[in-house]
Amino acid sequence: MTKTVLAGAVAALAFVASGCGGSDESSSASPAEEWAAGFCTAITTWTDSLTSATERFSSPSSITQDGLADAANDVKSSTDTLVDDLRGLGAPDTESGEAVKTSIDKLSTSLETQVTKIESAAEGASGLTELPGAISSITTSLAAMATDFAATLQALESADVEGELRKALEDSPACANLSR
Repeated sequence: MTKTVLAGAVAALAFVASGCGGSDESSSASPAEEWAAGFCTAITTWTDSLTSATERFSSPSSITQDGLADAANDVKSSTDTLVDDLRGLGAPDTESGEAVKTSIDKLSTSLETQVTKIESAAEGASGLTELPGAISSITTSLAAMATDFAATLQALESADVEGELRKALEDSPACANLSR
């Protein structure tokens, strides 16, 4: 059951990320398409890493305190990389670029908050009897990440009144990986 819950939270993140779209058309990339490629590459790497971290728990009997701590460290590391990558992208070269950057910055802060909660939960599990509570807390934080990510995608879509970013996301080959 634990694996199912953790995997479900990560699957929700991957599903939400798949809303970025993508096509196999290629042409010389515009600055907006370069931003979209960076965004999609960062998201793909992050969701793959989260999936890998939760796959360690193939059965409830395989969950250990050390395994939980290792998974929390992996989530932290991959989320730190994602946040750095997203912040490094800056604003896309679109009419809504600054609004998009504001949404991405807000998402980054939210993800960092959830990672702190995940770390605390993993560190607080000092014995087998505390593992279920820690796993529940971690699952809640992963679900909050998925919700925050979905809200950010909605904010990006709302800000993109000209459709420039949507087109860049659709035209970027890196984004095709998200719509698997």
